[in-house]
Amino acid sequence: MADRGGVGRSSRIPLTVASNDYPFFGALTSGRHQAYGLDIRWHYVDPPNKLFRRVLKSPRYDVTELSLSSYTIMREQGWRAYKALPIFTSRRFRHSALFVRKGSRLVSGEQLKGKRVGVPDYHMTAAVWIRGILEDDYGVKPEDIRWVTGRVERVRLPRELAGKVENAGGEARLFDWLLEKKLDAVIYAHLTRPPVPDGAVRCLFPDAVEQEKEYFRKHGVIPLMHLMAIREKYLEKGIGIARKVERVLRKEKEAFFKRLERVSTAGVLPWFSEYVDGTAEVLGPDPWPHGLEANRKGLEKFLDYSLAQGLISRRPDLRELFIDV
Repeated sequence: MADRGGVGRSSRIPLTVASNDYPFFGALTSGRHQAYGLDIRWHYVDPPNKLFRRVLKSPRYDVTELSLSSYTIMREQGWRAYKALPIFTSRRFRHSALFVRKGSRLVSGEQLKGKRVGVPDYHMTAAVWIRGILEDDYGVKPEDIRWVTGRVERVRLPRELAGKVENAGGEARLFDWLLEKKLDAVIYAHLTRPPVPDGAVRCLFPDAVEQEKEYFRKHGVIPLMHLMAIREKYLEKGIGIARKVERVLRKEKEAFFKRLERVSTAGVLPWFSEYVDGTAEVLGPDPWPHGLEANRKGLEKFLDYSLAQGLISRRPDLRELFIDV
């Protein structure tokens, strides 16, 4: 019996894929999916930080989600277990990831100059974007802030950076230190509420959503966070398998957006269609495109930030980092 790609069962290529759970992965998240000559076994790993640490230590999956920042730094340090596909599983604006105490007088990026800010990992992608945003739009350079981390870094920081970063001895302690006034702000990269009592903290920016929309209007990018990467061994005979992986993920993404369109016009939730239409007006009809050219602007901006912040020592060409499928 042939699958959707017209390939017989005996000739399918088995692949293990690991990522967090995303609705645009569709049928993959059922655990097993066969298409285009691939027999995919999907592994759900949460939180993403757990997966990133696991894969950087040992490449146990054929295709995996990775942190954009970890991957970029590790490639410069000679790591070649995987090569990235220009497929991004996480894109998030980051103004809403900065938190302060409820009674804080801080309400804008300019006011963070000279302050102490906590972040789980100094090198994490969200922190790279936030530091870049603060310098670009608020005039606050990374060295203007005293940085405190909560975790042991997943990757080795350049020596000149490592000596400037203080560690709080645990990620959970960052918000404890914030409430104890040992920190002025904390970066919390998740969409869930911070792990503190209700009402104890608030977003630094009272109008974070409007600030994020303005960032997009000004810079034309949605901050790229996570990517998908494939084991280097599958590239030894060309990029055919990588192309098949991209095709599977693209078809599932397209199916997801079709379902979203049906839901938005079905009256399932009040004002949902207005929200979807309003978002599309700002971001365009497909804010999650695959491919190098479609994502070049965001990638170039991220690499600019990484280089300026000393996380990488030179500006790599995008084709050094990505397979253009």
